[in-house]
Amino acid sequence: MPSGRFNTLLALSLLLASACAQTRGYRWHHAVVEGAHQIALTAPAEGMWSSSATTQFQVTPAQANATALLGRVEQQGRTLVFTPQFPLMAGQNYRATYTFGTGGPQPLIWLVRIPSGAAPAPRVSAIHPSGREVPANHLKFYIHFSEPMQQGDLLRHVRLLAEDGAEVAEPFRETELWSADGRRLTLWFHPGRQKSGVNLNVELGPVLTPGKSYRLELSRHWASTAGTELGQSFGKTIRAGPPDRTQPDVARWKVSAPPKGTRQPLELLLDEPLDWALLHSQLTVESADGQPVAGDIRVREGERRWAFEPAQPWREGSYRVVVGSVLEDLAGNNLERLFEVDLQNPASRAGNASPRFVPFIVGR
Repeated sequence: MPSGRFNTLLALSLLLASACAQTRGYRWHHAVVEGAHQIALTAPAEGMWSSSATTQFQVTPAQANATALLGRVEQQGRTLVFTPQFPLMAGQNYRATYTFGTGGPQPLIWLVRIPSGAAPAPRVSAIHPSGREVPANHLKFYIHFSEPMQQGDLLRHVRLLAEDGAEVAEPFRETELWSADGRRLTLWFHPGRQKSGVNLNVELGPVLTPGKSYRLELSRHWASTAGTELGQSFGKTIRAGPPDRTQPDVARWKVSAPPKGTRQPLELLLDEPLDWALLHSQLTVESADGQPVAGDIRVREGERRWAFEPAQPWREGSYRVVVGSVLEDLAGNNLERLFEVDLQNPASRAGNASPRFVPFIVGR
């Protein structure tokens, strides 16, 4: 290949490369383990590597006709891991290649740039719900990281442990839902196990048992998109309470109205812990004539207290909080309908999708 064409293709590929990429179901990774850069390739399923797979994986500098780097390749389950004998150079470009046997598919190739300088180690900054107790039919967690994280291999890095330390089998939905900045993961228990009477619930049982404690554990090997691992495992202990099969009730919320001329927050004490993300997106404040009030939302006390601090001091008058009908509790029951409905009863599927209103008055 002419060197000019190679350099053009290399430049284009490097623009598209990151610390994690996927080709034909195989997934490439770059990580920093105990200070050493590693490049790895994960197969779509177990049993796909041949006995000679470790000899078919090599890493070279990205320039044309470069010699393969010295190092070792190890198979770790579905993953082949290359550890170089000498450190990969920060700011340099490398090409990883896996060549299938005779008559096999085209080789898998990944171009990766080693980040310049030491990338900060990611950390888990929060997990919501923040309280210790959740209903036995709890649905999801929000896991917040300090850095954008590698995606696409969730189940390698997350597990749920029972009180005796045994791993709970197949508790999670494999679909990954990340925020746009890659710092927040929505981790679902499998809804099919948490909803009564559906196939997985009948075959495997619900994920949680009332009265039992569990530990949600994140692997120390989970790496940021810059390739730096968490470095230590992170866990959150939860206790399963009774199942929640009732809808949130706005009428039971308690309102603490602020005085005029201040930026003191409006506060709502909720009737139960509600979904952290939806508390930020489904509640807005407006004046009596429907004009939106700008401000910041804070959720505290185990997602039972919602506070709104206005951007400008409160003016005397009537206001209301507008609550979207999709606001839900920890078990997925929202203002419109229950998470579990009787499919044989059309009336149970009918819900009220209208917003709810919580009025308050800012007085003297």
